[in-house]
Amino acid sequence: MKRKARIVLEFDSEEEARIIYEAVLPEAKSMPTERTKASIIKENNLIELTIEADSTSSLRAALNSYLSWFSSILKTVKYVREVEKHG
Repeated sequence: MKRKARIVLEFDSEEEARIIYEAVLPEAKSMPTERTKASIIKENNLIELTIEADSTSSLRAALNSYLSWFSSILKTVKYVREVEKHG
């Protein structure tokens, strides 16, 4: 039986959503295993992530990976903006 999760994340701006979407899209297109599939859609400042997996543990692992990537990318974007702003 397939497990499925759908998460919609709202970002402060469309630019943030675009940067994160473009950074993570290659991962969604080339999942390393057939047991897990992911799709990612961006609309305005929203990103919708859908993951399907053969097991709960595979679903959890994929969710953890994507959420960690989103968080790391967003922190990097905000850091770079601060450095650009304040030198």
